[in-house]
Amino acid sequence: MGISSSGSALGAAIHPIMLNKLFHGRVGFRNGVRASAGLNLGLLAIALLLMRPRLPPSPRKQGSLSQNFKTFFREPAYVSTIAGLFLLLTGLYFPIFFIQLEAIKNGLSPDFAFYTLVILNGVNTIGRVLPTILVRRFGVFNLMIFSMLVLGTLIFCVLAVKDVPGTVVFTILYGFFSGSYAGLLGPMLASLAKKDSEIGARVGLCFTFTGMGGLIGTPIAGALLTTSFIWWRPIVFSGLCLFCGAAFISFSRHVVSKTKGTGWV
Repeated sequence: MGISSSGSALGAAIHPIMLNKLFHGRVGFRNGVRASAGLNLGLLAIALLLMRPRLPPSPRKQGSLSQNFKTFFREPAYVSTIAGLFLLLTGLYFPIFFIQLEAIKNGLSPDFAFYTLVILNGVNTIGRVLPTILVRRFGVFNLMIFSMLVLGTLIFCVLAVKDVPGTVVFTILYGFFSGSYAGLLGPMLASLAKKDSEIGARVGLCFTFTGMGGLIGTPIAGALLTTSFIWWRPIVFSGLCLFCGAAFISFSRHVVSKTKGTGWV
């Protein structure tokens, strides 16, 4: 999961550079967008041609959406996990969307501030792979909780970042730990499934609700920031979202650990 999800982070590091060069060069905006679409189409076509299902389709009739909904949402661990991930996504994207503005405020030139997002996404690639290697040793819930607590702490540390070195260090650390979410999400939801055939439905239902957090979080943070750039408001909002989300995931971990009889979950 970590390796497969790392591609989007790598693309997020390369794509802004490519588009920036195309838009401000001889190619222009219109042809630059076409070039981007062509690149994505080509890469996705290759991926689709290479992918093969690991297991054959199940001959048994699967439960309907309403049946899955009723079954999954009777489980406290699953509901608490969705609540935690919703809060995680609500607070996660504020630094990612506003890191360039923060960098300029702290003295970086606009040209270099552009590359803070590239650095963040580049390190994010490593963050998506490395934590998944440690899952068997430390447990997926333990790693997710740790990452969320670190992310919340880093967001509050933005209040103390006033110079270029601090901005660069924050960008690297936040890029790494924000990447762990994408790598750990799949294994965490899969660990809640009672059988393999449930995994797809559980992941899909989870994304249906948690995606709303990613949708509303950044606009709320932007509204709190205002045109006067009152930074502490969105920082407190986003940081608290991460900490509260970690509390919900901790409850899920407690339920799962009691069921499995081990704390390394």
